[in-house]
Amino acid sequence: MMAVKEAPSNLFIGINTQQSEEKVDRVVKRVEKNLEKQGYEIEYVDELERVIALSIRDRKQEFEELNTENSDEYVNKFVLDEIKHLGLPQVILRRDASIDASMGASVTSGDISVIPPLASGDKVLLMDKHYNIVAHGVAVMSSEEIKRSPGRVAIRTEESRYDVPKFDTHKIYNSGMMFVSTLPRFLGASLFDFSDDKANILVISQDSGEIAVHLLNQAPPGSKIYLFVKNDNHKEALEATLERLLVDPENVEFITRSLDRYAKSRPRVKFSHFYLELPSTESGKRPNPYFDMEEKTIISNARTQFSAIRSVALIGDNNAQVSYVTHSIDPTENEEVVVQAFRQGTFVPVELHSELRNKYKHGINALPEIPTVTQAGSIDLDKLEFEKGYSISWLGIDPRDQSSDAGFVAKLQLKLK
Repeated sequence: MMAVKEAPSNLFIGINTQQSEEKVDRVVKRVEKNLEKQGYEIEYVDELERVIALSIRDRKQEFEELNTENSDEYVNKFVLDEIKHLGLPQVILRRDASIDASMGASVTSGDISVIPPLASGDKVLLMDKHYNIVAHGVAVMSSEEIKRSPGRVAIRTEESRYDVPKFDTHKIYNSGMMFVSTLPRFLGASLFDFSDDKANILVISQDSGEIAVHLLNQAPPGSKIYLFVKNDNHKEALEATLERLLVDPENVEFITRSLDRYAKSRPRVKFSHFYLELPSTESGKRPNPYFDMEEKTIISNARTQFSAIRSVALIGDNNAQVSYVTHSIDPTENEEVVVQAFRQGTFVPVELHSELRNKYKHGINALPEIPTVTQAGSIDLDKLEFEKGYSISWLGIDPRDQSSDAGFVAKLQLKLK
């Protein structure tokens, strides 16, 4: 399966505040001032609440444009053939680490797949597995120390391919006023409707808890979020995020069991909202080198996603809202899972606003009896025609139109018999 390759030209930032209008305005002004100081033009995403889109630069492309005009004067620092004469050590990174480094993140020892001989202070090229230069950095440790020191910062990134705002050193970030996420996540969070009653929101997400905080800030006062924890490291990351984003611990509860086991235990809490972003192939995440994903992996993801939606029926209130989010471009993990949930009869599609559906258009492919779930293979054309109507409940994020990561978002409603 192919993936979306180039990096998005937009970065999406959420403003973290409670509902007080005065506080929102004050925080927004501070965030805007901080970003304008760094030279970024701010554009708000109309259909999303308190979300900013920033344009980021592709330095490789900029060097190529400079080369066109002054080929003798400039060298493209991100093309290996042009800078080979510098003789810099070439550090090959694992896939996820190469994506992070291209966006400015430093590299830990466990993220390196090939380490050349290095001394502390050496300048290095950071490359992905296809030998594309993603960044330039400086070794913090020697190659021998890197091998002996798992988990420590090994290389400090000095110049990445993609220019992004600097947050970690600014009080505005550390004091919980802003966070970076993806357009599919923000869209998924925006689909919920809240009444004046307190909401119990169950969140499964592949980030470090930022989108859960975003949901909590949209919900009525006194609402609570329930976060699934994968392991101790994940819990530490969630706790750090909640502390940075100034969340009252009383409004959060961690769940350490799997969703399936938790649902079968029939907990006393009934949930009014479910945010489900289960593991997917992330073929829509960018920058993303071409990779081959085995069909069995996609099928395994789809079964897990469908099983999670089905578990929701055991622990949700009648009319509970479900937001289903992926970063995948494969229909097996997207509309096929959602249609199969509708076929079970427990969920109904929720018609999304026409402006959203026009901006984030996404049709429906020919759907058999979803072999990922039922192992059947026939296509009922009358059923297919009927099920085309389900597309009122989902959105597709196309990077060519939205300058973002690709993905899929759907809204379902639980109907208990």
